[in-house]
Amino acid sequence: MERSMIKELKTTVNCIKNYLNKDVLPKRFFNMTQYHIIGYLLKHEGEDVCQKDLEEETGLKKASITGALDALTEKDIVARVQSKDDRRKNYIVLTEKANDFRKKLEERENSFSELITKDISDEEKEIFFTVLQKIRSNVMQTKSEDLAE
Repeated sequence: MERSMIKELKTTVNCIKNYLNKDVLPKRFFNMTQYHIIGYLLKHEGEDVCQKDLEEETGLKKASITGALDALTEKDIVARVQSKDDRRKNYIVLTEKANDFRKKLEERENSFSELITKDISDEEKEIFFTVLQKIRSNVMQTKSEDLAE
């Protein structure tokens, strides 16, 4: 029987989620979406990040990102700051409280990254990223074509 890429991807993603939920995320303080948002904001600190950027980065729908941002706002981890140029636009920024656990999150992410890439060569990593990008591109193209119909 032929191996299914979908099954392999789903199994791998679930394995990673289970590990992160159990061992990496701070005492269930964040879910995966919230963790992804915080990581993105850390990497793009000082830039103007809006909700649409987070939707594109995560591939999640607007409602999911809104819910995650609402929860992070309630926990005083992120804030929505109105644009000075366009009153309809809000930027998402990390709060001072987020700085309190920044180092811990970065350490956990680095440690996990080392764990999952153990015994994987730089060449294999590049192939992996290339293949994932192609899969994402195929899905996005199909999604766009479906919307056009």
